[in-house]
Amino acid sequence: MLISEEVVWAKGRKASEVDKYTTWYSPSPECRLGGFTISTYTHNDFVGVSAHSSDGECNAKFFQIPLDKIEDFCKALVRVKKQVDTNH
Repeated sequence: MLISEEVVWAKGRKASEVDKYTTWYSPSPECRLGGFTISTYTHNDFVGVSAHSSDGECNAKFFQIPLDKIEDFCKALVRVKKQVDTNH
C-alpha cells in the first residue's frame, strides 16, 4: 500500500507564485523548488522524497531517507530553524 504526503509552498507558473519558490541546485535556470512529496510503500525500509517544481512533482529529482533516520532528519531541521529564528 502506498503512503504519500505533500508539503507544498508554491505551485504553478503564475506571477503570484514566483516569489514563493526556493532554489533547487541544477544546471537548468528554470529549476525552482516549490515543495516535496514524501512517500513509501508499507513494505519499504525508507521513505522517498520527490521535489516539486513549477511543473509539479519531479519524479527524476528525489532522495531516500532510511526509516530509522527520519526522526534525526526532522530534529536537525527543527534545530536549524530554531537557530535561524533566534537570529531574526
